Amino acid sequence: MMEFLRKYGWTGLALLAALGALLAAVSQGRRAEALSGQLTEARQEIRSLDERLTAAETALESVRAETGPQVTFADPKVAVKSRMLTVDITVVMPEPFGMSNDFGFCRPGEDYRLAWAHQSFQRNADGRTYTAAVTIPLDLEAGLELRTENDTVLYTTDSMLDLLPLHLAYGGTSWHYSREEQTCYQCDWFAVLEDLAGQETEALNGAFHVYCNGEQVFTGRETEEKYMLEADGEVVDSLGVACAPGDHMLLTYSCEDAFGLHYEFPVQELVALDWDDMRGYPVSHDPAVTWPE
Repeated sequence: MMEFLRKYGWTGLALLAALGALLAAVSQGRRAEALSGQLTEARQEIRSLDERLTAAETALESVRAETGPQVTFADPKVAVKSRMLTVDITVVMPEPFGMSNDFGFCRPGEDYRLAWAHQSFQRNADGRTYTAAVTIPLDLEAGLELRTENDTVLYTTDSMLDLLPLHLAYGGTSWHYSREEQTCYQCDWFAVLEDLAGQETEALNGAFHVYCNGEQVFTGRETEEKYMLEADGEVVDSLGVACAPGDHMLLTYSCEDAFGLHYEFPVQELVALDWDDMRGYPVSHDPAVTWPE
């Protein structure tokens, strides 16, 4: 350093100072450039997050618009003497609903002004959820619509059977068909019931019935032992029914709910083929329902 000063004097020292200042400025510029790049990246991330939030809100509104009002029913009670149904109803609107809390019960396709019953629902704090326990006539041969006063349809069904306490979830039997013996063999009968909320439930006086071409050929009552039936005072674990090719075999399940309504659910329909096999056909699980005498 001293040799440098002797050779170049104060001029050299000034040059060194200028060089140091330049290096410091370059270093500061690089840091500023790095900070600027980080700030730009942060702004881009914020912009991207804002776009994603906007897209999510748009998708949510779209889903709400597509799904429309949601109506659920729970805890049905049937008064068999007066033939009235009491049930808890919850309505959830896609967005806050500013109109009247009164809803009308109508025949399918009929306007609110033609409703055969009206009910005032309680509006919850969210402005979208409405609840009520309603009592309405139970017409087993009629449909039902729940409408707002501006004729928005909240719920519709072609049959009030959908509101009953018992529903068949699934059921059936194991079977084998012998073309040579012209016999349909069955065993392992089962039926699973659900309540109006979709939870598995039990019924009273359960029994299975077998029909051949519309004629009842067997009835077996449920026992405490699973898959076993009782017929004519004897326990039955399997059954053989005469069945020619082309014959229609129908299995049904009958029972009663806690209020005394009697149900008979179609469970399984089979048609015997011209070899050792049977073809299954889709069958509606809507029951035939009768009032107690």
